[in-house]
Amino acid sequence: MNAGKIADRTFVSLDENIIVAEAAKAMYQSEGCSIIVTRNDPESKSRIPVGMITERDIIFRIVAQNRGPFKVALKDIMSAPLITIYSYASTEEALSLMKKNNIGRLPVLNRKGVIVGLLTTKTLVRKVPIGKAARSEAQ
Repeated sequence: MNAGKIADRTFVSLDENIIVAEAAKAMYQSEGCSIIVTRNDPESKSRIPVGMITERDIIFRIVAQNRGPFKVALKDIMSAPLITIYSYASTEEALSLMKKNNIGRLPVLNRKGVIVGLLTTKTLVRKVPIGKAARSEAQ
């Protein structure tokens, strides 16, 4: 089974120059807890993923520090560099990468580098057969 087959196709991505307040609103509307931050790539003329913002980032990097969500851009608080995986990679590779980097979300890219989905630990637990996940953990 590969990462692209089980990745959630419903995800939110916003430009790095969007203000945090807009990102929080997008999270609320989508009932999600993360946003993939993107920027325009002049060479490929497409949007490339460059970072990740989570609810926790907004709480710890904006609210707790009394920074204005209407003044701070996503690029100023995003987690970067962004760790990604290609859609053809195995779920074992995805799980290993998430474990190695202590992350719970992994954007999935097609061969052209375009985001096609978001893989989360929750998705892996729901969709990967138990025997397969246990063998990956043992390695």
